[in-house]
Amino acid sequence: MKTTLILLLALMTAFAFAMPARQPFRKPLKPARVETHHPVSWKTVAAGGAAAGTVIAAYKISDGIEEGMKIAAREKPEAFTDSLSVLTWPVRWAAFILFLISGCWLWKKWLEHETNSTTKG
Repeated sequence: MKTTLILLLALMTAFAFAMPARQPFRKPLKPARVETHHPVSWKTVAAGGAAAGTVIAAYKISDGIEEGMKIAAREKPEAFTDSLSVLTWPVRWAAFILFLISGCWLWKKWLEHETNSTTKG
């Protein structure tokens, strides 16, 4: 019973300090103006249409490329593997460059850590 009362008193004290001080009600200096209608610029509409057109065009083109790749894989498998190596070449180089940059960054951080730990001790 005694611990329950102490816990209740502690909670009430914590809530009392956590609550902000009550301030008297003040009227705003000038009334707030509420706008219900926000006109949309023609540039926003044009940008949305261009984005939608780009997505739809990419979807249609990718369907054609997919069909062409399926036909090439069925009829000429060696030509298909050659085309895949050409298509994945930029991705492989980008991954390689990213790996080199992150390796250099980690090496630099490790060297900074080593020099800081040797000068402190």
